[in-house]
Amino acid sequence: MGVDYRIGSRYLQIQESKLHRRTILMFSKIRTLHLRARNFVQRQPANFKLMLVRRPLHGLALNLSVQYNSIYATLLGANPVQLGSLQSAGNAVGAVVAFFAGWFIDRNSLKKTFLGSTILLVAAALLFAIAPHWGFLFAAMILMRVGIRTTCTCCTVNGARELANQERATGRGVCQTLTSVVAVVTPLIAAWLVSVSGGVAIKGIRPLYFCQMAIFIGLFFLLLLRFREPQAAEQRRQISLFAGVGQILKGNPAAVRFLIMIALMEVPWTMVKPFMPLFAHQVKGADAFILGALGTVSFLVPFVLAIPFGRLADRLGRKKILLALAPLTYLSNVLLILAPGPKMLLVAGFFFGFYSISTAVVNAMAAEMVPKEQMGRWIGIMSLVRGAFSIPFPMLAGGLWKAFDPIYVFVAAILIDLLFRIPLLLSVPETLSSQGPPTAQSDNPCPAP
Repeated sequence: MGVDYRIGSRYLQIQESKLHRRTILMFSKIRTLHLRARNFVQRQPANFKLMLVRRPLHGLALNLSVQYNSIYATLLGANPVQLGSLQSAGNAVGAVVAFFAGWFIDRNSLKKTFLGSTILLVAAALLFAIAPHWGFLFAAMILMRVGIRTTCTCCTVNGARELANQERATGRGVCQTLTSVVAVVTPLIAAWLVSVSGGVAIKGIRPLYFCQMAIFIGLFFLLLLRFREPQAAEQRRQISLFAGVGQILKGNPAAVRFLIMIALMEVPWTMVKPFMPLFAHQVKGADAFILGALGTVSFLVPFVLAIPFGRLADRLGRKKILLALAPLTYLSNVLLILAPGPKMLLVAGFFFGFYSISTAVVNAMAAEMVPKEQMGRWIGIMSLVRGAFSIPFPMLAGGLWKAFDPIYVFVAAILIDLLFRIPLLLSVPETLSSQGPPTAQSDNPCPAP
């Protein structure tokens, strides 16, 4: 019985044709997405375009050491509770300073605040690099947290002032994507640098902080030369700090609930992030390259999905996207606990990347809660509340690690988010179509003396 090879040949031709069409369609979609992103960026103000350069470089500096900060502290002599105390101290001081930074921005200068906070980051990196004992890291951690929170406040204020509501989440998605391009490779560069400098040891980790310091110095001069004070700053007023805060919150119960919700969103981050690489190294046996890869895969999600999720949030609403992302962030903790070996940790790191997308969406939502002229103080209030809520939780995580079992750190983070933050998120109104509260009374928050 003969075989008709023409049938098989025809079948292969059909499959090749389908694959060719699918490939063309995929590249067409990528090209369309690229053109949309380029057109979006081209119509934005110059300061926002500068942020698209500053933010990736800022992320490059921080991500060089982020996988090694907790390990570095333990190598210098800190136990889990002391490691938690470092995080708590940084959160406490950083929150207070960020609150005053928001008020300072509204009253004085966004550029000066940007430059001052960048200098603090330079000093923090230097202190990390030369610390002889874990106790010296208190000053380094405080300066680092103050610098990060204040620069984030500046960046958020700039975006809130210059981006329209219907483009804000997309703008954050573009920023996240560009940052993720750098962040995907940064942990691997850090792993290589650690390995050639002496491995996962004090002498192997110290060079990361010197590189970090050099990048922050470059950012300082970039902001000094290229950043322009926004037009809103031309109408500076003598704003009373606490009177302005009272006016923002008075008669706005949704804003109060939102403050608590966004603060609770910070809790799992402050509990999980410092202890994830320590857990991977001490419990699961991850070496420098696994730790680097863990950081890399966590940025694959925002790299690929930040812009699509931003567009969805601009179309469907912020709350729907935040609720859809929550289970994916929980899955990261579950997979971290269940991973049978170092390589499976990478899947957990991948799902941890969804937290970054959630943060971008909730920050876009936050920028739509108050008028733009109050944005500095509002973001400062958020930083204060988020920082205040997060003060005890790193120490709680260290206590759970030391007294019971490391896995309880990650279980507790899920329970706190599921039982407290999600109900509050459901109670907050959607802000996508909102233009913010009326501004009639906010044009002059406090009369000049």
